[in-house]
Amino acid sequence: MSAPVVLITGGAAGIGLAIAARALARGAKVWLWDRDADALHAARTVWGGDVRTAEVDLADPDAILRAETRLAELPPTHLVNNAGILGQPMALDAMQADEIQRVLAINVTGTLLASAAFLRARAAHPQAAIVNMSSIAGTNGGAPGHAVYGASKAALLALTSAMARDLAPGIRVNALAPGIIDTEIQKSVFASRAALEATAQGIPLGRLGTPDEVAEAAEWLLFAAAYVTGETMRVGGGRK
Repeated sequence: MSAPVVLITGGAAGIGLAIAARALARGAKVWLWDRDADALHAARTVWGGDVRTAEVDLADPDAILRAETRLAELPPTHLVNNAGILGQPMALDAMQADEIQRVLAINVTGTLLASAAFLRARAAHPQAAIVNMSSIAGTNGGAPGHAVYGASKAALLALTSAMARDLAPGIRVNALAPGIIDTEIQKSVFASRAALEATAQGIPLGRLGTPDEVAEAAEWLLFAAAYVTGETMRVGGGRK
C-alpha cells in the first residue's frame, strides 16, 4: 500500500500542525495549506521533503484553484479541513454583514471549495478519509458574541453528514468537535490567561485540551476508524 498523503488546511500552527506531526510520524507525507508564509517555511525547515506547502487564503477561491494545480506534484489521499477563524465578537442586534461574510467565507465556503479541490486532485487510497474540524460551538452556540462562528461550525456538521453519504464507500468522512483547546484562538475569547484557566476549572476533566489530544483523535479517524463514517467525535474533556 502506498504511503498516505494528507492535505491539511490551516496546517501551519496549532491543531493543524499537531495533526501534521502525527501523520508524518506514521510515515505519511503532508501538504500544508495556510495563510502564514513564515509558519509554512518553518514547517518545511523542520520536516524537509516530506512536507509540501502552499500559501492559501481560503477566503480567496482563486488562491484555492492555484494551490490545487500544485497538488499534481504529490496527489493527496486524505484531507483535514482544519482552517477556520473565530471572527470578531458581535451582539445579535449589531451584526455586520462584512464580518458575517468573512467568517463564512473561510469556515464554510472555503471548506467546501478546498474539499472540491481535494476530490478533483486526489489519488485513490484504500483508507481514504476526510476529517472536518467542527467545534462544540456547532451544537452549543459558542461563546457569547460569537453566534456566527457557532453557526459556521454547525454547518460543518451537516456537511460531514452529506459528504459521508455522497462519498461512500470510497472515502470515509467524519468530524471532530473540540472543546476549549489551548491555542492562540482563545486569546480572542478570554480577557486574560487567568480567565481562561478559571473557565477550565468548569470542564469535567478540569483542564484545557491540547492540540495533540485533538490530533490524536484526528489520526484515529484518518487512519484507523475503518467502519466509522458520518460521525462527530467530541474532544472536549466532557464539556458540551
